[in-house]
Amino acid sequence: MRVYQFRHIRWPRKCSRRIPSSLVSTQPLRELLEQAFPDATELDVVDRTGGGDHFQVVVAAPSLGGLSLVEQHRRVYEALATPLADGTIHELRIKTKGT
Repeated sequence: MRVYQFRHIRWPRKCSRRIPSSLVSTQPLRELLEQAFPDATELDVVDRTGGGDHFQVVVAAPSLGGLSLVEQHRRVYEALATPLADGTIHELRIKTKGT
């Protein structure tokens, strides 16, 4: 039976290629959502990683009331179609509420 000894492995430091969150603006996405949901009672856009391509949006609007969750999310996707298509948004988490 062999016994393996592992020495301390020094992993290279993570190379940060992300843009600092202070330089990434969520404002263009917020503006698109404000245009699509002018009746929104809650609207939030968060850059989850600071890299400018992973976002979480929260939309609460009376216009979403009575719609299924799938239809609510479809409306958010429609509002953000351009940044989704051009790769600005790589990952999107959506929370919606019909009020």
